[in-house]
Amino acid sequence: MGRDWFMLSLIVIFSFSTSGCISEKGEYYYSIEDPEEGTNSDGTSDVLFTITLDDRGGMDMDFSELVVIIKQDSVSHNCATTGTTGNCTVVQTSGADDSQWEIGEILSITENGVDICSQHCIITLSISGPEDAKILGPTVLNTT
Repeated sequence: MGRDWFMLSLIVIFSFSTSGCISEKGEYYYSIEDPEEGTNSDGTSDVLFTITLDDRGGMDMDFSELVVIIKQDSVSHNCATTGTTGNCTVVQTSGADDSQWEIGEILSITENGVDICSQHCIITLSISGPEDAKILGPTVLNTT
């Protein structure tokens, strides 16, 4: 019986000493809105859609870890979060910290020198963040 208590004590001590070492995946929730009617044009700087980080038990995301890929007519476009490279850009239009995508903050996904969507189009998007994060939200946007 003494050995059983010793083993149980070791297990309890080990579990307390490792608390906080094993973390759960971060969860992020977002919502998307189409731009105002008539904003898609033959131009190359249209706002394609806006995306908001929702507060459903989630947390702020490091902006540098955000990856937005949109696909329209079988062509994929990686949207740049820094600089002006890429066919589309992710623009922070609100928020207090430029290094974070904050709960409630609205981002604009805009064309960057390429006419991705003129008039009506269906855009499929992929959003990812920190490694092992779970990102939940809509995946198809019908811009008007």
